Amino acid sequence: MVNFPLPGQVMQKATFKMRRKIILAFLFSLLSVLIFSAFSFQVHREIGHRLRLLELTDDMFHNILELRRVEKNFFLYRRVASLNEAETYLSRVEEIFLGHETEILRLKKNPQQPDFGRILTSYREILTKIKLQIDRVGPDLANHNFSPLEESLRQQGQELLTITENWEKEERLLIDRLFQRAMILFIISVVVFLALGIIVAFYLSRMLVQPLFQMQQAMDKIAHGDFTPLPEPPTSSEEFFALFRAFNRMIRELEEHQEQLVQSRKIAAVGTLTSGIAHELNNPINNIVLTAESLKEDFRDLSQEEAMGLIQDILIQSERASEIVKGLLDFSRAEHPEFDALSIGTVIQDTLKLVRNQLSLSGINVEQDIPGDLPPIRGDKKSLQQVFLNLFINAIQAMLDGGALRVRAHPSPDGQWMVIDVTDTGVGIDPGLLSQIFDPFYTTKKVGRGTGLGLSVTYGIVEKHGGHIEVKSSKGAGATFTVTLPLQRAENNER
Repeated sequence: MVNFPLPGQVMQKATFKMRRKIILAFLFSLLSVLIFSAFSFQVHREIGHRLRLLELTDDMFHNILELRRVEKNFFLYRRVASLNEAETYLSRVEEIFLGHETEILRLKKNPQQPDFGRILTSYREILTKIKLQIDRVGPDLANHNFSPLEESLRQQGQELLTITENWEKEERLLIDRLFQRAMILFIISVVVFLALGIIVAFYLSRMLVQPLFQMQQAMDKIAHGDFTPLPEPPTSSEEFFALFRAFNRMIRELEEHQEQLVQSRKIAAVGTLTSGIAHELNNPINNIVLTAESLKEDFRDLSQEEAMGLIQDILIQSERASEIVKGLLDFSRAEHPEFDALSIGTVIQDTLKLVRNQLSLSGINVEQDIPGDLPPIRGDKKSLQQVFLNLFINAIQAMLDGGALRVRAHPSPDGQWMVIDVTDTGVGIDPGLLSQIFDPFYTTKKVGRGTGLGLSVTYGIVEKHGGHIEVKSSKGAGATFTVTLPLQRAENNER
């Protein structure tokens, strides 16, 4: 049995509430999302604002271009209609500027830059003066000289165009920078959230998945008969500490029940062998009775030497019966398993003695290939006897019409294991059922012939010895169970 730490001696390191850690991790993630969302909102809000300003400056720029175009047409062709168009475009520019003056003036970065509103007003005044001159001169403008006003108007128009063009370029550059900033913010947020996701995933894996996986592995081992207690969990969570403690209590109780189950299987095996044992005991007892009757009837006529011979026969037969009973008692006795160096040949021979008459009554021949110079294995003799007894009984029940039982033992090629093959010529096992053959309560026998615990117990015993068991079979072609057990190591021999 595995030695379990006493309560209060296990898992004493500082613990924490797992729920609190999960809440903190969630809040930290939520805070990170809110921070990056705020930055992203601010950047996109600024981009939207700048795009609206760019739209305004673009409208002003194109209207001023049209204003300059009709202005040139007027001075080239002296048409009053061009002057009226110039006033229309100028009104549009004034409407845009005056309607968004506060926002537009924020575009003015250089204090030395001319005042756009003043230039716009000056342009309007020059247009008004030209119109007054036209009213005085009349429709014949071909020979009229507008040189002073023309020069001023062209200069003011160029300044308006230059200012709006600079504003538009600056806004485009600023929007480009904002887009770059948004892209950088996006990349940073992706990297941060990816790193945060990896950290949270690793943290949750270490805190939740790893302990659960450890428990799953422990459950798989329990299903195969390994009742090794769980070490302290890789996380300091109070919840998992309590869960592991409860799980180890369950393992301890299961191990106790497993030992009871192994003992019950021993008793069941003895019950299965009852007819063979009775037949085996019947022979020496009959011999004792016949010899005693002969001694009684011919006592007066027998010489001392002849009487002593009969008495010796009685003693021999009594010893034979005693060995049979002793073997059964030794096998069925409940003892704590002790792992020592064992001869696999001795284990198999002693087990075959228990089923010798059962094999004989079933018409089964035993073929052995067990060299006498095999290296020792490390194990518990009675537990291993149970393993091979279960395999021999299964073989006998699979060969109702007789057959052959072959037992072969040999070391593995790497010299680390002892391999024992138990082969019968019975009915075999359907290949589709081989994966379930070692499951508890699974049996291929008819109702009342088996509980489905024999091979499950066998599997658990072999696993506890650090070995493994496999089966190969096909329907109608018999079965071969291969038991692999670790050899006794040299350092263990020295001890």
